[in-house]
Amino acid sequence: MMKKTIVAVIDLLLLAFLTANCGGNEAKLLQKLPPQYRADVGHALLQAEENREQLLLAVEMCPADNIEGLAFLLANMPQRDLKALSSSFLLDNVNLAYKAWREARWSRHVPADIFLNYILPYASLHERRDPWRPDFYRRFLPLVQKSRKAIDAVVLLNDKIWDILNVHYSTKRPKSDQSPYESIDAGMASCTGLSILLVDACRAVGVPARFVGIPLWTDKSGNHSWVEIWDDGWHVLGAAEKDSPDKTWFMEKAALANDNDWRHSIYAASFKKTPLMFPPLFDSTATYVHADIITDRYRKKVDDSGKVSVALRLFDKKGGERIAALAAVFQNGEKVDEGMTRDKKHDYNDMLVFRLDPRQKYRLRLIHGNIVKKLEFETDSTKYQFLDIYLYD
Repeated sequence: MMKKTIVAVIDLLLLAFLTANCGGNEAKLLQKLPPQYRADVGHALLQAEENREQLLLAVEMCPADNIEGLAFLLANMPQRDLKALSSSFLLDNVNLAYKAWREARWSRHVPADIFLNYILPYASLHERRDPWRPDFYRRFLPLVQKSRKAIDAVVLLNDKIWDILNVHYSTKRPKSDQSPYESIDAGMASCTGLSILLVDACRAVGVPARFVGIPLWTDKSGNHSWVEIWDDGWHVLGAAEKDSPDKTWFMEKAALANDNDWRHSIYAASFKKTPLMFPPLFDSTATYVHADIITDRYRKKVDDSGKVSVALRLFDKKGGERIAALAAVFQNGEKVDEGMTRDKKHDYNDMLVFRLDPRQKYRLRLIHGNIVKKLEFETDSTKYQFLDIYLYD
């Protein structure tokens, strides 16, 4: 009883504040919102400046069943969106997000807080705000309607949407942090743009998804971005990659991530405000993107066998394209291991890796069509060693 009385008093004080700062009609509209959001939304309205009327119109027009979702967005939106997004953009996003979630066969396994933070949001980072939800709902829902589990739906999406949209991996994309339609217009994207697009495709059909990344691998080979989806727990996928969930090529690298250096931590983007900022790798002014550190979820027992990871990339020529070839490693005339090098369709850091003994001499044989290339190399004592080879020197 005491708790209810305190909440009622706080609500009255808040109403008085909003009436004084926002106007009586605005304060009445905010009474539509769940109490836990009213203070934050009231503050958001003050930040919206000339766009305030659009946000209030969204509150006025939002169906009662969906009002918590709108309140969540308004309470957590960065100021750039408070000042720019229209009521129609917000209502389309909220109403279709709820529709997809309620229609999905797996919806009973998706908690409300997961829905709010990982299906409802219209963006992952600071990318351009595209109205992708109506389009993606129409295009991709037929692909997954028969899927009984969220993870099955995502496997289908990750297999089909890239050809449907004619978007494929390329480091020649206009920029890293492309919005969905920027990637579609370019016909290409790198891991960041592909991940943003896959997250949005998942959310459009009611699958919780989030953008995940590491600023720098511990082997200093670069950064990487990928996707996690919720199906009774988080699962890992590489956007536009064929590997099964939780078995993608970078899991071994991710297992070596650590929080001793912020660059080697793994971050999951969060629309809900958190104490932590997602590292602004692509835009130094984007300090409004929130995140959780999830490094511990990836860390596993590190291989202590003493082997060296030799990562191989094969190019047609210097400055040329990566190509696929059958690569075999020999020592003392005996084949040690073999595999296929990755071509330009794969992420630049996705390499053929051999686990070899340190400080040993090996012979490498590459077969590409009718061309056979042979060379010798020696492993060193470091955990990671990189070999960039050119078919035509």
